Amino acid sequence: MFIRTKANPGGRSLSLPAARRIFIGIYVLYPLGCLLQMLPESWEGETAASVAGLLMIAGVFILFAVLAGSSLQRQAQEPESVLDERESAERNRATYQAHAIFSGVVLMGVLYLMLTADLADAGKLDLWRPTSGGHWNGIFGGLILLSFTLPGAILAFRQAPPEEE
Repeated sequence: MFIRTKANPGGRSLSLPAARRIFIGIYVLYPLGCLLQMLPESWEGETAASVAGLLMIAGVFILFAVLAGSSLQRQAQEPESVLDERESAERNRATYQAHAIFSGVVLMGVLYLMLTADLADAGKLDLWRPTSGGHWNGIFGGLILLSFTLPGAILAFRQAPPEEE
C-alpha cells in the first residue's frame, strides 16, 4: 500500500536504517500485541497486558502509516510503467521473494491448524487453536499486514547502505 501526497508525490524519503527499524517494529510489535490481547481473563495481570497489547497494535498502525507514504513503498507498489528499469527489476525480485515467503507462512499456518485439529480429535495433544473472532481477526490482520509490507521489507533489507564520503 502506497499513499501519495501532493507535497511528496514520489513518497517521503526514509533512510535505510529507519526503514529497517520500522519493518522490524511492525513484525515484532504486532504478534506481541496480539499475544498480550489473547491472555486468559483469569490471569492476574490480564487488564494491564491487554492494554499494553492494544498500545503495541496501535503503534504498528502508526509505523505502517509512516511507511505507507515512503518512497520505499512507492517502489514496491507503483505500476511498472512509473518505475525505471532498475526499480522495476528490484521490485520484481522482491515481489517474487515475498510471494514465496508469504506462501510458506500461509502453508505452515494451514498445516498447523490441520495437525492441531487432528491431534485434538484423537485425544493425543490439545495445542492452541483459534476459537474466537478475536483470534481470527489477529491472524488475518497479521496476514494482511504481511502482504502489504513484505515486498518493501525485502527491498529495504536487500539494499546496501549508501557509501559514506
